[in-house]
Amino acid sequence: MNRKRPRNTFTGRRALLAASLLLVCGAAFSQEKPKEVPPAEPAANPRLLQVKRVCVQNFGEDALGVQAREMVIAKLFEAKRFSLTENCEKADFVLKGSITERSDRVSRSESEGIGFGESAAAASSSGSGATRSGVAASASSRGDTHESLSSSEVKLQAAVTMRLVDKDGEILWAASLESAGGKTKGAIGDAADRAVRKFLRDLERAEKQNSTSSPKQ
Repeated sequence: MNRKRPRNTFTGRRALLAASLLLVCGAAFSQEKPKEVPPAEPAANPRLLQVKRVCVQNFGEDALGVQAREMVIAKLFEAKRFSLTENCEKADFVLKGSITERSDRVSRSESEGIGFGESAAAASSSGSGATRSGVAASASSRGDTHESLSSSEVKLQAAVTMRLVDKDGEILWAASLESAGGKTKGAIGDAADRAVRKFLRDLERAEKQNSTSSPKQ
């Protein structure tokens, strides 16, 4: 007589549980939102590699524009990436720009008050019946003190806009940088410094793009 072997129900349950977990994990994974990828920085203009001689024009006819131009020239001269000329007719490219400055006044005020008071009263009586007499007296005093402090300061905000154009007036590069000043520089100097550093970084990016795209020998 052949006996039927009992099925391994425990193994079957484990397999069913594992399959259920896989389905749940797969559904949760499919519902996850895709990670946002930051937008890629646009490629630098390859014509920036042609920059050899630059003329920097005034950033305005006022003293502010002249000051910004001198700062930009000094920063470009320190970089030693190309030659600078005062004669824009002999330059391959011209760096033009403008600068704006805004001042905001910030005021702060604090006040503190203290009040205090004192009062006293006394009464006495003597006698009886119709001959009863009494004396009453009272006194009070109050004082108040109030103190207020106020201060104000002026914060400067500068914005520098620069663009590089060729002899035909075509714009190769442009940028606008703002600054409220740094630890060692004012708003104008820091904004001009940031604009020049942005220009030099884009020149370096153009060089890297050229080196990676050029076929290796």
